[in-house]
Amino acid sequence: MSRRDNILVENRRTQSRAVRYGMVSVKKNEFVFALPKCYICFFKPNPMKRFLSALVLIGLSLATLHAQTDEPKRQKGVRSSSNSFYINVLGPSIPGSINYERIWTKNGVVNIGTKIGGFFISLPKVDELTIANGTAECTFLFGRSAHMFEMGIGWAGHYGNYFSEDEGKTKHYAVPTSTFSMHYRYQKPKGGVFFHVGFTGSSILMFSSTDLVELAAGNAAIYGFKGLTGEKPSFSLFSIGIGASF
Repeated sequence: MSRRDNILVENRRTQSRAVRYGMVSVKKNEFVFALPKCYICFFKPNPMKRFLSALVLIGLSLATLHAQTDEPKRQKGVRSSSNSFYINVLGPSIPGSINYERIWTKNGVVNIGTKIGGFFISLPKVDELTIANGTAECTFLFGRSAHMFEMGIGWAGHYGNYFSEDEGKTKHYAVPTSTFSMHYRYQKPKGGVFFHVGFTGSSILMFSSTDLVELAAGNAAIYGFKGLTGEKPSFSLFSIGIGASF
């Protein structure tokens, strides 16, 4: 048997062992990691997906590494800093929001909280423009030290109105969205500075307007997009927040 034949036989044996133990196999144009399939997903070469995947892995790695240090840690059954007030730029709401979050559980490594936030501004000199938003989210926190990985699922609502000089009336708009976010979070168990940074993905649920023509056109675009792709229009935004926890 030639050396080339020996290499081919060894490659088949390696692939067989990988399948037997649930390891990831090699495929063209995909990122491959020598990890069990239950711990990793396949991603096509897409910059956004690569960044989000890296954010997840970095966040989980930081939470694991810092859990092994001598820093103060969250203990099961012991209340740590569970209240946070912070200002967030972009993320689930545009252009940002002021938020309050409460962590309800005392589980140590994995905890659950809820967040509400909003923003309002009125500019009478700019066509009587008004912009407002509100957001509500359930957050899942992973980590025992100050460095944690954060995931959130929720909803956001965006509202705006302005005076149309051409039509001589005020026009009102509203857009509700569903949201999914991933952040790296810095929050000490004893409280203090709060900081998180990451991305939020939003899906547009519907479009509302006091103008019936715009109402029909907007929703036709949303549901037409869903008919073509199977999903409603969505987008991702950078998200950063800073505040205080106690």
